[in-house]
Amino acid sequence: MSDWGPDPDSRRALQRLIFRCAAEYLLDEAGVLAGRHEGDFVRAITWLAMLQVGEGDGRPISIRALSRSLSLPFETTRRKVRELEAAGYCRMVEGHRPAATRLDAEAARADAVRCLEGYRRLTATLGRLGLGPEVFLGGAPPPPASDQPSAEQAAHRLIQGFLLRVLDAGAGPHGSMVNALIFVALMSANAALITNDPLLARRYAGADTPPPDNLRPPAKPRQIADRLNIPYEIVRRRLVEFVDRGWVDKAPGGYRSRIDRIQQPDILAGGLAISQRFAQLVQQVAATGLDLKPR
Repeated sequence: MSDWGPDPDSRRALQRLIFRCAAEYLLDEAGVLAGRHEGDFVRAITWLAMLQVGEGDGRPISIRALSRSLSLPFETTRRKVRELEAAGYCRMVEGHRPAATRLDAEAARADAVRCLEGYRRLTATLGRLGLGPEVFLGGAPPPPASDQPSAEQAAHRLIQGFLLRVLDAGAGPHGSMVNALIFVALMSANAALITNDPLLARRYAGADTPPPDNLRPPAKPRQIADRLNIPYEIVRRRLVEFVDRGWVDKAPGGYRSRIDRIQQPDILAGGLAISQRFAQLVQQVAATGLDLKPR
């Protein structure tokens, strides 16, 4: 059950379990990020992408390059940059190119502590399911680094980059990052009984073992909007659109993602890619020397 080998079959056999656990963590992070930007998730990821430029040293980036990196239309990106500038989250330098403005030192430290504590809980959850860090590392994690503040800073940045890559991977099959975020939040809400039950989590761990509808209760738009800190009407309209596209069913008590949608080849391929990226993240964070013991 805990074999994460190099061959595609062994990874497909675990990808759904890894994806469910990682998605819970990433949805929490996305909700914090959107809440910081008044529920505007596109503005939030635009700022996060700028913050990642130049190893986080505040270097400028062209709006065109930023739009390409986020798979966003140029005009949308330009408008969000202007909004970020007005809100004090970026400044225009070097030929009208934006550069992110960092959080103040105290706020940045608090954000890193919160983010990394969530990552520690995630690794502990996976460990209880037989997928502790040693599975992805091929052995025991290295001992914690003596300089934990530097390790925490490096790990926090890696996790933020992982969030951006996961959202970008979802933009293709779902049409946009916001669509991907809402669809994954719905899947996560539907699968909560499975994610939190060790027996069911193992039973429905692989790409070829989708869970039945009777184990996936519907979720209400308000539940998803509150989880993501984005406006209720945006969530409701997207879910109605997903029903029209055949991605989601309207059911008594809310909405449920369709199994035939979840099992489409591009969705499964995206889930496998995200699981592989998560395995790489575990390896990269271990290399920073982050202490994984909960605080």
